[in-house]
Amino acid sequence: MSQSRILLAISTSRYSKHLLDLAITEAERLQAGGDQVDIDVLYVQEEEDLARVGAKVGDQGFLGLTTTKELLETLVAEHHRMAMRRVDEIRAAAQERSLGVQFHEVKGRFVEEVLKQAEMTGYTTILITRADRPFISRILFGSEADRVARMARKEGLGHVIIDEEA
Repeated sequence: MSQSRILLAISTSRYSKHLLDLAITEAERLQAGGDQVDIDVLYVQEEEDLARVGAKVGDQGFLGLTTTKELLETLVAEHHRMAMRRVDEIRAAAQERSLGVQFHEVKGRFVEEVLKQAEMTGYTTILITRADRPFISRILFGSEADRVARMARKEGLGHVIIDEEA
C-alpha cells in the first residue's frame, strides 16, 4: 500500500463546495487503487487582496478610519468563518471515508503559498479553483490558477486539477 497526499488549496477568494466534492472524489479514486490517502487543506489569507479592498473602500467613500478598519476586520472574519466551514465539511466527509486531514493556515500570496506548501510536502494531486474572473481577463492578465499549474508541472510538485465550477 502506498501513500498519496492531496493538497486542497483555498483562500479568501477561492473556495467552492464543488472543489470539496472533487477532493473527496479524487481521494476515493486513489483509495480504490490501494493507496492510503491524506488530504492537506491549505487556507491562504490573501492580505494584499484584502488591503486592496480596504483601499477601494477608502477611495470610493470615506467612512472614517474606525469604520473602515471595522469593515475590513468584519470582511476578514467572514472570509475566515466561511473557510473554516469548508474545512469542517471536508473533515466530516474525510472521516466517513477513513481519510486523514491536516489543516494549514497562512497569510500571503496564493501562488507563492501553494507552491511553498507543495515543495515542503510531496503531493500526488493539488486541487484549486479559479478566482471568479471573466475569461477575457484571464487571457489578458493571466490566471493565478494557471500559474500554480504551470510552476507545479515545471517543478514536479504534483498533478494540478483546476476546478472550473464555483
